Amino acid sequence: MRKPTLYKHRGKWYARFWIAEEGKYISRCLDVRVEGIRERRREAEDAADKIEVTLRSTVALAAPTALPSPPKDCISSTPLYDFAASFWRLDSEYVKEKALLEKKPISRHYLLSNRRLVETKIKPFPGFEGITVGGLSKVIIRQWKLWLAEQGCSGKSINNALLVLKVPIRRAFDDDLLSVNPFAGVRPAPHKEKKRGVLTPSEIRRLVKTPVNNPHSRLAVYLSLYCSMRMGEVRGLQWGDISDGIIHIRHNWQEGEGIKPCKCGSEGDVPMPRIVADLLNKVHATAPLTGENDFVMSQKPYKPACREVLWKALRTELATIGITEEQRKERNIVYHSLRHSFVTACRIAGFTPFETMTLSRHKDPKMLERYTHGQEALEAPDIKQMGNRFERFFLPETEG
Repeated sequence: MRKPTLYKHRGKWYARFWIAEEGKYISRCLDVRVEGIRERRREAEDAADKIEVTLRSTVALAAPTALPSPPKDCISSTPLYDFAASFWRLDSEYVKEKALLEKKPISRHYLLSNRRLVETKIKPFPGFEGITVGGLSKVIIRQWKLWLAEQGCSGKSINNALLVLKVPIRRAFDDDLLSVNPFAGVRPAPHKEKKRGVLTPSEIRRLVKTPVNNPHSRLAVYLSLYCSMRMGEVRGLQWGDISDGIIHIRHNWQEGEGIKPCKCGSEGDVPMPRIVADLLNKVHATAPLTGENDFVMSQKPYKPACREVLWKALRTELATIGITEEQRKERNIVYHSLRHSFVTACRIAGFTPFETMTLSRHKDPKMLERYTHGQEALEAPDIKQMGNRFERFFLPETEG
């Protein structure tokens, strides 16, 4: 259990405790009033320590017993469901190796999603009832794929479910714990990836000209659209990260994990456009907490806005420029589309790949290309202008 975090609310001290076994934070009132020169902080710390001791003993008694790793000589006889469920636990050997040896920790959100897939896509399948790891075959996997399709699962959903079982089976095969890999030669379900939508330059300009009704809502969109920040980075942004016209992107807030480093080590500094600075000043003027470690996008003390708040902000701001919810879904415009829109706008504006990568904090040029959209970001006048430029450059002038 991490050291508790103290905070003040309505004249009293509170403490936040991280319960690793449950993957969540809990808060407790310490019944110590904030008063006097030292604000009775020492008393609050002592009260928090006592609650922590109680929580430790409670969690230890209530924590479920970890599923033991099956001996190597009996992997084949392990029930398939138990094998898949234990593989995606926080304390599994695979998850520990990823974090400690490969230095590529798997996010709690991804582990939780995979455990949900085990419960909803593997456990209910009648063909897996009574099946052991050694009893899995290509025929059963094919029947499973068909069953998932009959349940209305999309190709992408089916492939996600296959991966949840394919990874642990392949690992057991690579470790010589299985003589055959039943997934060898199994094809993924047909699925056409829908391309991420972006805002066109004219839509971005239209949004700028639209009056701001809610500074928090507009800021939630602009931090990604003009500063190329991911959703977790927007949620983790603290007032101490902003100085001298620069946003120092250092934090990434994820549900169940709290503050963590930015994705793929992409910490960096980005310039803060004037339009973003103006909104930040408005939000700062009404924010209840503006300390260095307080969150810019905050709903509750010491807790950033949830994902749903940023999603609502996106839908609200798109509606102001005439993009309905139906149109948003059809164009596949999601919150991360704002980051795609930023990269595309930089390229249209003539930024070099190096300059764009510096601002977007991408490390791989191939990834930068994936974020650059062409046809869907240009309107007809732009395409005509490109044609005129092409003609002037390559074709000789017609003699009069």
